[in-house]
Amino acid sequence: MRASTITSYQERLNRVLIHIHQNLDEPLTIDRLAVVACLSPFHFHRIFSAHVGETVTGHVRRLRLERAATRIAFTGDSITDTALAVGYETPAAFARAFRERFGVSPSEFRSQQRTTIPSFAGNPTDMELRIMKPEMREIQETNVLFVRKTGAYNKAASPAWEALMGFAYKNRLMSDETEMIGIGHDDPAITVEENIRYDACITFTGEVKPEGEVGIQLISGGRYAVFLHKGAYAELKEVYRSIFAGWLTSSGCTLGERPVFEKYLNRDPRRTKPENLRTEIWIPVV
Repeated sequence: MRASTITSYQERLNRVLIHIHQNLDEPLTIDRLAVVACLSPFHFHRIFSAHVGETVTGHVRRLRLERAATRIAFTGDSITDTALAVGYETPAAFARAFRERFGVSPSEFRSQQRTTIPSFAGNPTDMELRIMKPEMREIQETNVLFVRKTGAYNKAASPAWEALMGFAYKNRLMSDETEMIGIGHDDPAITVEENIRYDACITFTGEVKPEGEVGIQLISGGRYAVFLHKGAYAELKEVYRSIFAGWLTSSGCTLGERPVFEKYLNRDPRRTKPENLRTEIWIPVV
């Protein structure tokens, strides 16, 4: 396959993957997604499966169930509301699919998660003390350039940033105003490692044409709880657990459907000591 053909397919699939993520609560037929990709349904299905490693139907079903699992674990939404919010027409159909994916019913899954949720009551840990008071911010929607890689976050982030920064420097897109953003779409406790998605992103100005694996996506505007983490990236897993299982459940806030993202405040993390790294964690709330 020629390099130009591969590049074209990557651009088309980027559009489809973003469209799926932003419209999980709507009907996502192969015919509809083929239109987004500007391919025939037959060719689209084959190309999607070859590049993504899942069928279109299987990919959509998995993302819906994993989004539902996050809502069930970390919000007080009813099982019925959760089923409808992720695109299932009936709670019964959702319950069958959920049990097939996770091995337990939605209500059993919620009970299991609640038994592991830490509390800020009593003597909170040092990590909990540092994140108990986020700053609430409202932002406008923002277009960003991105490169997506899959796998464990500590393995996927580096090649994603390498590819994106190579494109950015080649096209002279970096400036003092450029923000570096990471989007970790999946909870490693819910999504198997090979399917975890990480997007390396940068803000940009002017017109930029997507190229190959470098695409454009929208970071949604709205209200966010912003936590500042000072320290190594390796500590972020513990930080997220404290935020979702501790702060969120006692804050009175409801988790929004927009992606969680990180802003990396150090201009050159590679030349910064781990203890001096500064990362903002943006949690969408309503």
